[in-house]
Amino acid sequence: MEFYAALVVALVLLAVAAVLYYYVMFLEGRARQMRRRIQELERANAHLLEELSGAPDAADPEDDAESWPEVLDADDALPRR
Repeated sequence: MEFYAALVVALVLLAVAAVLYYYVMFLEGRARQMRRRIQELERANAHLLEELSGAPDAADPEDDAESWPEVLDADDALPRR
């Protein structure tokens, strides 16, 4: 009887070890995916910084105020409930 109990305990420990092994493999795969995603985002960030540095400087603040159209007229009110 003791032999069967030891065998069951050994098999349970083996199953737990197998589950933990596959979980660690899963986590390593996710870590690789995240590293690739971070590298992709860093490349996109560098590209956007290059585009931003090549963009013309912003217009004068006085010009900027004149360039925006009137969004709301004085007689246009938001509907109230």
